[in-house]
Amino acid sequence: MFLRCLLVLHYLFFCCRYLTIPWRYFQLNARYFNDRKKIFSKQDLDAITPPEWRLAQYLDQADILPLRYPVFAKPEWGQNSAGVCCIRNLAQLKQLRSSVNYQQLHYLIQEAATGSIEFEVFIVKHPQQTTQYAVLSITQVVNDSEDKFPINGIYNKATSYADITAQFSPTMKAKLWRELSRMGDFTIARYSLKSDSLAALMQLQFKLVEVNLFVPMPLSLLSNNLSIWPKYQLLVSTTNNLAQLARQLNRKPACQHIFLHKLLASRHAHQIRTVNHNENNKAANLQMDQS
Repeated sequence: MFLRCLLVLHYLFFCCRYLTIPWRYFQLNARYFNDRKKIFSKQDLDAITPPEWRLAQYLDQADILPLRYPVFAKPEWGQNSAGVCCIRNLAQLKQLRSSVNYQQLHYLIQEAATGSIEFEVFIVKHPQQTTQYAVLSITQVVNDSEDKFPINGIYNKATSYADITAQFSPTMKAKLWRELSRMGDFTIARYSLKSDSLAALMQLQFKLVEVNLFVPMPLSLLSNNLSIWPKYQLLVSTTNNLAQLARQLNRKPACQHIFLHKLLASRHAHQIRTVNHNENNKAANLQMDQS
Protein backbone atom coordinates (compact mmCIF):
# COMPACT_ATOMS: atom_id res chain seq x y z
CA MET A 1 0.00 0.00 0.00
CA PHE A 2 2.83 2.40 0.91
CA LEU A 3 4.51 1.77 -2.43
CA ARG A 4 1.33 2.47 -4.39
CA CYS A 5 0.78 5.68 -2.43
CA LEU A 6 4.33 6.74 -3.24
CA LEU A 7 3.72 6.08 -6.94
CA VAL A 8 0.51 8.13 -6.90
CA LEU A 9 2.09 11.05 -5.03
CA HIS A 10 5.04 11.25 -7.42
CA TYR A 11 2.73 10.98 -10.41
CA LEU A 12 0.60 13.85 -9.09
CA PHE A 13 3.73 15.92 -8.49
CA PHE A 14 4.82 15.49 -12.11
CA CYS A 15 1.28 16.19 -13.32
CA CYS A 16 1.45 19.55 -11.54
CA ARG A 17 4.88 20.19 -13.00
CA TYR A 18 3.75 19.50 -16.57
CA LEU A 19 0.23 20.93 -16.15
CA THR A 20 -1.24 17.51 -16.84
CA ILE A 21 -4.78 16.35 -16.11
CA PRO A 22 -3.99 13.40 -13.77
CA TRP A 23 -6.91 11.15 -14.70
CA ARG A 24 -5.78 11.13 -18.32
CA TYR A 25 -3.52 8.31 -17.15
CA PHE A 26 -6.43 5.90 -17.42
CA GLN A 27 -6.78 6.77 -21.13
CA LEU A 28 -3.22 5.83 -22.10
CA ASN A 29 -4.28 2.44 -23.53
CA ALA A 30 -7.91 3.40 -24.22
CA ARG A 31 -7.82 2.19 -27.83
CA TYR A 32 -7.52 -1.38 -26.50
CA PHE A 33 -10.46 -1.05 -24.09
CA ASN A 34 -13.53 -3.05 -25.13
CA ASP A 35 -16.39 -0.55 -24.79
CA ARG A 36 -19.05 -3.24 -25.13
CA LYS A 37 -17.62 -5.51 -22.43
CA LYS A 38 -16.24 -2.57 -20.38
CA ILE A 39 -12.92 -4.37 -19.85
CA PHE A 40 -9.50 -4.86 -21.36
CA SER A 41 -10.61 -8.17 -22.81
CA LYS A 42 -8.20 -11.10 -22.64
CA GLN A 43 -9.86 -12.46 -25.77
CA ASP A 44 -9.16 -9.22 -27.64
CA LEU A 45 -5.53 -9.27 -26.54
CA ASP A 46 -5.19 -12.93 -27.46
CA ALA A 47 -6.41 -12.09 -30.96
CA ILE A 48 -3.52 -9.65 -31.51
CA THR A 49 -0.86 -11.86 -29.92
CA PRO A 50 1.73 -13.08 -32.46
CA PRO A 51 1.02 -16.78 -33.12
CA GLU A 52 4.44 -17.96 -31.97
CA TRP A 53 3.89 -16.48 -28.50
CA ARG A 54 0.31 -17.59 -28.12
CA LEU A 55 -0.98 -20.18 -25.68
CA ALA A 56 -4.13 -22.02 -26.75
CA GLN A 57 -7.10 -20.24 -25.15
CA TYR A 58 -10.87 -20.36 -25.44
CA LEU A 59 -14.04 -19.36 -23.61
CA ASP A 60 -15.03 -22.21 -21.31
CA GLN A 61 -18.22 -24.00 -22.32
CA ALA A 62 -19.89 -27.11 -20.94
CA ASP A 63 -19.49 -29.07 -24.18
CA ILE A 64 -15.74 -28.36 -24.52
CA LEU A 65 -13.04 -30.25 -22.63
CA PRO A 66 -9.30 -29.52 -22.64
CA LEU A 67 -7.17 -31.76 -24.83
CA ARG A 68 -4.71 -32.17 -21.95
CA TYR A 69 -4.19 -31.09 -18.35
CA PRO A 70 -3.21 -29.00 -16.52
CA VAL A 71 -4.85 -25.84 -17.81
CA PHE A 72 -5.48 -22.47 -16.20
CA ALA A 73 -8.96 -21.01 -15.79
CA LYS A 74 -9.13 -17.23 -15.52
CA PRO A 75 -11.89 -14.59 -15.62
CA GLU A 76 -11.79 -12.62 -18.85
CA TRP A 77 -11.62 -9.29 -17.03
CA GLY A 78 -9.36 -10.25 -14.12
CA GLN A 79 -5.95 -8.88 -13.17
CA ASN A 80 -3.29 -9.63 -10.55
CA SER A 81 -4.30 -13.32 -10.73
CA ALA A 82 -7.75 -12.62 -9.24
CA GLY A 83 -9.99 -15.66 -9.71
CA VAL A 84 -7.29 -17.68 -11.54
CA CYS A 85 -7.04 -21.38 -10.75
CA CYS A 86 -5.03 -24.31 -12.04
CA ILE A 87 -7.22 -27.17 -13.32
CA ARG A 88 -5.37 -30.50 -13.17
CA ASN A 89 -8.15 -32.94 -14.07
CA LEU A 90 -11.77 -33.24 -15.15
CA ALA A 91 -13.03 -33.41 -11.56
CA GLN A 92 -11.52 -29.99 -10.78
CA LEU A 93 -13.00 -28.54 -13.97
CA LYS A 94 -16.46 -29.80 -12.94
CA GLN A 95 -15.94 -28.31 -9.49
CA LEU A 96 -15.13 -24.92 -11.03
CA ARG A 97 -18.20 -25.05 -13.26
CA SER A 98 -20.41 -25.75 -10.24
CA SER A 99 -18.92 -22.95 -8.12
CA VAL A 100 -20.88 -19.82 -7.22
CA ASN A 101 -18.50 -17.67 -9.28
CA TYR A 102 -18.75 -19.61 -12.50
CA GLN A 103 -22.17 -18.31 -13.53
CA GLN A 104 -21.15 -14.70 -12.89
CA LEU A 105 -17.92 -14.69 -14.86
CA HIS A 106 -16.75 -15.46 -18.36
CA TYR A 107 -13.99 -17.96 -17.63
CA LEU A 108 -11.28 -18.56 -20.18
CA ILE A 109 -9.32 -21.79 -20.37
CA GLN A 110 -5.64 -21.37 -21.22
CA GLU A 111 -3.10 -24.10 -21.78
CA ALA A 112 -0.25 -24.23 -19.27
CA ALA A 113 3.03 -22.84 -20.54
CA THR A 114 5.90 -25.31 -20.33
CA GLY A 115 8.68 -22.76 -19.80
CA SER A 116 10.47 -23.23 -16.49
CA ILE A 117 11.01 -19.52 -15.72
CA GLU A 118 8.51 -16.68 -15.60
CA PHE A 119 9.70 -13.20 -16.57
CA GLU A 120 7.80 -9.95 -16.00
CA VAL A 121 8.73 -7.20 -18.47
CA PHE A 122 7.49 -3.70 -17.64
CA ILE A 123 7.57 -1.05 -20.37
CA VAL A 124 6.64 2.63 -20.63
CA LYS A 125 6.74 4.24 -24.06
CA HIS A 126 8.97 7.28 -24.65
CA PRO A 127 6.93 10.55 -24.60
CA GLN A 128 8.84 12.12 -27.50
CA GLN A 129 10.52 9.28 -29.39
CA THR A 130 7.45 7.16 -30.03
CA THR A 131 9.40 4.24 -31.49
CA GLN A 132 11.51 3.95 -28.33
CA TYR A 133 10.87 3.04 -24.72
CA ALA A 134 11.47 5.35 -21.76
CA VAL A 135 11.35 2.66 -19.05
CA LEU A 136 12.06 -1.04 -19.38
CA SER A 137 12.55 -3.24 -16.32
CA ILE A 138 12.67 -7.02 -16.11
CA THR A 139 12.08 -9.24 -13.12
CA GLN A 140 12.36 -12.98 -12.69
CA VAL A 141 9.52 -14.56 -10.74
CA VAL A 142 10.55 -16.88 -7.91
CA ASN A 143 8.11 -19.31 -6.32
CA ASP A 144 9.10 -21.13 -3.13
CA SER A 145 6.42 -23.80 -3.33
CA GLU A 146 6.88 -27.22 -4.85
CA ASP A 147 3.98 -26.67 -7.21
CA LYS A 148 5.11 -27.14 -10.82
CA PHE A 149 2.29 -24.88 -12.06
CA PRO A 150 1.88 -22.16 -9.41
CA ILE A 151 -0.39 -19.15 -9.76
CA ASN A 152 2.15 -16.40 -9.29
CA GLY A 153 1.09 -12.94 -8.25
CA ILE A 154 1.35 -10.26 -5.61
CA TYR A 155 -1.27 -12.06 -3.49
CA ASN A 156 0.64 -15.35 -3.47
CA LYS A 157 2.88 -15.44 -0.39
CA ALA A 158 5.15 -18.00 -2.09
CA THR A 159 5.87 -15.56 -4.94
CA SER A 160 8.82 -13.16 -4.86
CA TYR A 161 10.66 -11.14 -7.49
CA ALA A 162 14.29 -10.65 -8.46
CA ASP A 163 15.25 -7.70 -10.64
CA ILE A 164 17.44 -8.87 -13.55
CA THR A 165 17.38 -5.68 -15.64
CA ALA A 166 21.13 -5.20 -15.20
CA GLN A 167 21.74 -8.51 -16.98
CA PHE A 168 20.37 -7.01 -20.19
CA SER A 169 22.57 -4.82 -22.36
CA PRO A 170 21.03 -1.84 -24.22
CA THR A 171 21.08 -3.96 -27.39
CA MET A 172 19.23 -6.80 -25.64
CA LYS A 173 16.64 -4.39 -24.24
CA ALA A 174 16.08 -2.83 -27.67
CA LYS A 175 15.61 -6.30 -29.19
CA LEU A 176 13.07 -7.27 -26.54
CA TRP A 177 11.25 -3.95 -26.95
CA ARG A 178 10.98 -4.40 -30.74
CA GLU A 179 9.66 -7.93 -30.35
CA LEU A 180 7.05 -7.05 -27.73
CA SER A 181 5.95 -4.02 -29.77
CA ARG A 182 4.71 -6.43 -32.44
CA MET A 183 1.68 -7.16 -30.27
CA GLY A 184 0.41 -3.60 -30.12
CA ASP A 185 1.23 0.05 -29.65
CA PHE A 186 0.88 -0.02 -25.87
CA THR A 187 1.76 3.15 -23.96
CA ILE A 188 2.33 1.22 -20.73
CA ALA A 189 2.28 -2.55 -20.28
CA ARG A 190 3.58 -5.42 -18.19
CA TYR A 191 4.11 -8.69 -20.03
CA SER A 192 4.24 -12.05 -18.25
CA LEU A 193 6.43 -14.38 -20.31
CA LYS A 194 7.37 -18.05 -19.80
CA SER A 195 10.68 -19.32 -21.14
CA ASP A 196 13.28 -21.95 -20.24
CA SER A 197 16.15 -19.53 -19.64
CA LEU A 198 17.30 -15.96 -20.12
CA ALA A 199 19.17 -17.08 -23.23
CA ALA A 200 16.00 -18.67 -24.63
CA LEU A 201 14.10 -15.47 -23.86
CA MET A 202 16.59 -13.45 -25.89
CA GLN A 203 16.27 -15.97 -28.71
CA LEU A 204 12.57 -15.01 -28.61
CA GLN A 205 11.56 -18.49 -27.50
CA PHE A 206 8.80 -17.67 -25.02
CA LYS A 207 5.05 -17.82 -24.47
CA LEU A 208 2.85 -14.94 -23.35
CA VAL A 209 0.88 -15.82 -20.23
CA GLU A 210 -0.66 -12.39 -19.68
CA VAL A 211 -0.34 -8.72 -20.54
CA ASN A 212 -1.58 -6.08 -18.10
CA LEU A 213 -2.60 -2.75 -19.64
CA PHE A 214 -4.40 -1.18 -16.67
CA VAL A 215 -2.23 0.45 -13.95
CA PRO A 216 0.54 -2.16 -14.15
CA MET A 217 3.31 -1.62 -11.60
CA PRO A 218 6.99 -2.34 -12.30
CA LEU A 219 7.56 -5.44 -10.20
CA SER A 220 11.20 -4.51 -9.81
CA LEU A 221 9.90 -2.24 -7.04
CA LEU A 222 8.97 -5.43 -5.14
CA SER A 223 12.27 -7.21 -5.84
CA ASN A 224 14.40 -8.44 -2.98
CA ASN A 225 17.75 -7.76 -4.64
CA LEU A 226 17.44 -4.03 -5.35
CA SER A 227 18.35 -1.39 -2.79
CA ILE A 228 16.11 1.57 -2.02
CA TRP A 229 17.90 4.08 -4.27
CA PRO A 230 17.61 2.13 -7.60
CA LYS A 231 13.96 1.44 -6.76
CA TYR A 232 13.34 5.11 -6.12
CA GLN A 233 15.03 6.04 -9.42
CA LEU A 234 12.77 3.58 -11.24
CA LEU A 235 9.71 4.99 -9.48
CA VAL A 236 10.62 8.57 -10.39
CA SER A 237 11.42 7.72 -14.01
CA THR A 238 8.16 5.80 -14.41
CA THR A 239 5.89 8.48 -12.94
CA ASN A 240 7.74 11.30 -14.72
CA ASN A 241 7.27 9.71 -18.14
CA LEU A 242 3.66 8.72 -17.44
CA ALA A 243 2.78 12.33 -16.57
CA GLN A 244 4.33 13.50 -19.84
CA LEU A 245 2.42 10.86 -21.78
CA ALA A 246 -0.83 11.81 -20.04
CA ARG A 247 -0.23 15.47 -20.93
CA GLN A 248 -0.36 14.54 -24.62
CA LEU A 249 -4.02 13.54 -24.10
CA ASN A 250 -5.10 16.78 -22.39
CA ARG A 251 -6.85 18.18 -25.47
CA LYS A 252 -8.32 14.89 -26.64
CA PRO A 253 -11.84 13.78 -25.65
CA ALA A 254 -12.06 10.92 -23.17
CA CYS A 255 -12.95 7.64 -24.86
CA GLN A 256 -14.60 5.57 -22.13
CA HIS A 257 -15.06 5.73 -18.38
CA ILE A 258 -12.27 3.21 -17.96
CA PHE A 259 -11.40 4.01 -14.34
CA LEU A 260 -15.00 3.60 -13.13
CA HIS A 261 -15.44 0.27 -14.91
CA LYS A 262 -12.11 -1.06 -13.67
CA LEU A 263 -12.88 0.12 -10.14
CA LEU A 264 -16.06 -1.95 -10.22
CA ALA A 265 -14.11 -4.89 -11.61
CA SER A 266 -11.52 -4.60 -8.83
CA ARG A 267 -14.27 -4.60 -6.23
CA HIS A 268 -15.72 -7.68 -7.88
CA ALA A 269 -12.27 -9.31 -7.80
CA HIS A 270 -12.02 -8.67 -4.06
CA GLN A 271 -15.42 -10.28 -3.53
CA ILE A 272 -14.33 -13.31 -5.55
CA ARG A 273 -11.14 -13.73 -3.52
CA THR A 274 -13.25 -13.59 -0.34
CA VAL A 275 -15.74 -16.18 -1.62
CA ASN A 276 -12.96 -18.45 -2.87
CA HIS A 277 -11.19 -18.20 0.49
CA ASN A 278 -14.39 -19.11 2.34
CA GLU A 279 -15.11 -22.02 -0.04
CA ASN A 280 -11.57 -23.36 0.41
CA ASN A 281 -11.92 -23.16 4.18
CA LYS A 282 -15.25 -25.01 4.05
CA ALA A 283 -13.74 -27.73 1.84
CA ALA A 284 -10.76 -28.10 4.16
CA ASN A 285 -12.99 -28.33 7.25
CA LEU A 286 -15.23 -30.87 5.53
CA GLN A 287 -12.21 -32.98 4.62
CA MET A 288 -10.99 -32.87 8.22
CA ASP A 289 -14.41 -33.90 9.55
CA GLN A 290 -14.56 -36.84 7.14
CA SER A 291 -11.10 -38.02 8.18
